[in-house]
Amino acid sequence: MNLNAVNLVVGHSRTNALLGPLTHVWKAGGMHLLLGGNGAGKSTLLRTLANALPAQSGDISMSNDDQGIRPEDRSTWTKSIAFVSSRPPHQVGLTVEEVWALSGHPEEVRAWHPDLMDLAKSRLSELSDGQAQQVMVARAMLQSNRWLVLDEPTAFLDVQAQRRLWSMLDVHVERGGGVLMATHDLWGVERWSQAQSEATLAKGSLALIRGGEIHELPLHSSKEDLSELLATG
Repeated sequence: MNLNAVNLVVGHSRTNALLGPLTHVWKAGGMHLLLGGNGAGKSTLLRTLANALPAQSGDISMSNDDQGIRPEDRSTWTKSIAFVSSRPPHQVGLTVEEVWALSGHPEEVRAWHPDLMDLAKSRLSELSDGQAQQVMVARAMLQSNRWLVLDEPTAFLDVQAQRRLWSMLDVHVERGGGVLMATHDLWGVERWSQAQSEATLAKGSLALIRGGEIHELPLHSSKEDLSELLATG
């Protein structure tokens, strides 16, 4: 199902809008990447779409040819969109298996990411940032086979963990799910786009949030071009 925003305004109050009014469609089954400087509104937009923050005005929905879902149907919306923050919750004393069980059947992870099963009996608080973030992405996939919304999930990871997380998101897209991710990982953006088919790229998008608006960018943009664009904001 496509993720839709119509005349959406997001922010912390009606007098402090960060972004909008925004009308935009993120296509189902695509990888959608958001860039932007600190304070541009990326995190607020993502949390609003995931129904973790209220919209200041406008409408959010998911739709396909014969069905529509709105955030007001909290149960259905929660099963259709899962949010992953930039920092995994290390303070949680649950085991990895118990964390997964909160969102679905842990054994399902074996089919997508069998290497993570070695962590199943470990406590989340004992894992590295990279391991814990992979656990949280797997949890999000258990919660929703439609949309994953991620707020700079590679921000505190080393290069190996960053690559592993991008691979996990590829699995979600290959299964027909959509990904909407804010990121500063320009190397990852370039590497991902270069490895994809034109058919996969046609479903995805790359955009810059600046001045309260979303500006579409070519998915084949180089990391040097993207870096220069962000530096001149």
